[in-house]
Amino acid sequence: MGRLPTSGRGGDRRDPEPPRREAGVEEQERSAAGPGAGLPSGRGEGLTAEDAGLVEAFRRGEESAFAALVIKYREAVYRTARRLVGSHEDSADITQEVFIRAYRALPRFDGRAHLRTWLYRITVNLCLDLHQQRRRQSWVDLDEVTAEAPPEDAPEARAEARTLRQAVRAAVAALPPRQRAMVVLRVYQDLPYAEIARIMGCAEGTVKATMFAALRKLRRQLGAVLGEETVATLTAGLGSGARVGDEVP
Repeated sequence: MGRLPTSGRGGDRRDPEPPRREAGVEEQERSAAGPGAGLPSGRGEGLTAEDAGLVEAFRRGEESAFAALVIKYREAVYRTARRLVGSHEDSADITQEVFIRAYRALPRFDGRAHLRTWLYRITVNLCLDLHQQRRRQSWVDLDEVTAEAPPEDAPEARAEARTLRQAVRAAVAALPPRQRAMVVLRVYQDLPYAEIARIMGCAEGTVKATMFAALRKLRRQLGAVLGEETVATLTAGLGSGARVGDEVP
């Protein structure tokens, strides 16, 4: 990443509120760069050795260490934002804002959670905040999540893939915002339930229950378009975190 901008997306816009935490879940310890980007204090797996070294180097004043963290995580942050907010422009703005907040807050990062978890949490909060501003607009666009295109000499296969892609996109877009976020984190980012719980600020059981409800809605929505057999095959691996979005556009 080049020189870090001094001002981020939205100018003086109020920072988003953090996800509501479940009773019995440890409260966030501090705010990273506003209410929506809290420093994780849950019992996560902690920093990797590589990330810990980069964080310490950054704290010593080595700007190149932060640039290395940006290079490592920016693609994952961007793809998560893109699957939640849709447009490239919004996703790029959110990605920039995520790292601006991380830059400001990293000296206070306690390291008890994986850096990835922290960055995803900032990302999801910013996406939820944008959604609140655009309630009447479609929030999820999964055009970027496509399978390898069938050969040019297979028009029927290409047409079928296009139908599946459109059906999945519409079904995911119809989910409530927090369900969409969990589906994206579980299915497309392949995160474990425990990490999603830390990102979303809720209990692991809540994530599992929310995913179950989301899958039931997806099966109902897709069944009307694709038929029960196709839907059963399409969603069979979702609960286990299979990356079906990379297999079926």
